[in-house]
Amino acid sequence: MKTYYSIVKVVPNSLVGDSISVGMILSDDEKFFIKFSDSKIKIAKSLLGNNKKAIDFFIEQLISSVEKENISESNHYLEIFEKPKVFSAKYFNYLSNYNNNIIQYNQPKYIKEENNLNTFTNLFKLLIDSDISKNVTSSIDSNWAKARETINLGLIKRVENQVHTNIKITSKILPSLYFNYEMDCIGLNGVFIGAKSINLNQTENTIQKELSNYYALATILENAHGRYGKKNNFYLISDEPQSVSSKEHLLWEKMIKLKKFELIPTENVEIIASKIEETNALKFL
Repeated sequence: MKTYYSIVKVVPNSLVGDSISVGMILSDDEKFFIKFSDSKIKIAKSLLGNNKKAIDFFIEQLISSVEKENISESNHYLEIFEKPKVFSAKYFNYLSNYNNNIIQYNQPKYIKEENNLNTFTNLFKLLIDSDISKNVTSSIDSNWAKARETINLGLIKRVENQVHTNIKITSKILPSLYFNYEMDCIGLNGVFIGAKSINLNQTENTIQKELSNYYALATILENAHGRYGKKNNFYLISDEPQSVSSKEHLLWEKMIKLKKFELIPTENVEIIASKIEETNALKFL
């Protein structure tokens, strides 16, 4: 899917046509990023008078809807019937043409970059607010965002020209695959080297599906390329939760015991990058 973004605007006076860009949505119709600028919202509220409370309500509703859409997409594995999407480029295009409220959207703009946190951050700084550190209203989990940034810098950037990175593997790529699956990276040279990051701030069912589908994908790849029984290297990337008694920690403990995978904390992803470079693993799909 192509990546696009849409600017969220506040229009204090629709007759004059002036607007303030307060937030941005980045998506490829599968994963959504959204953030608002606290400073821009403050300016917009100062111009709205009695209507200023509508902004807070709108932001809460929009972020909640986007979070539900992201969760729905992450749970979309073996559904027989396709669920209609709440948000899409077509939907935002419709809103840009027909809205006349205080809150409006720009027509979606398509870009060549991938739909990820790095792209989102750069665009937000360029188009909305350069001081992104002060913008705390976001649907992106802060700890997970930091983990993704560490993975991107310590692993993805190092090996993106050598192996597949941030790849979505589908039945078009692997005909025997019966679900779609996203990998942080994967390469092959005699044996497989692959890595999948797991966000423990999800429902247990979602995490279990991610793990079982990872196991199935690894096995399908091994059989398809005659590498079953070889000493392949499949990694899980996840950090130990702070609370030992939490359900997240229990899931993390179970992940350690999985024999097919080696669990690596995000701060040590360089180990995976070094393994890829040492073995000269390459793209193969």
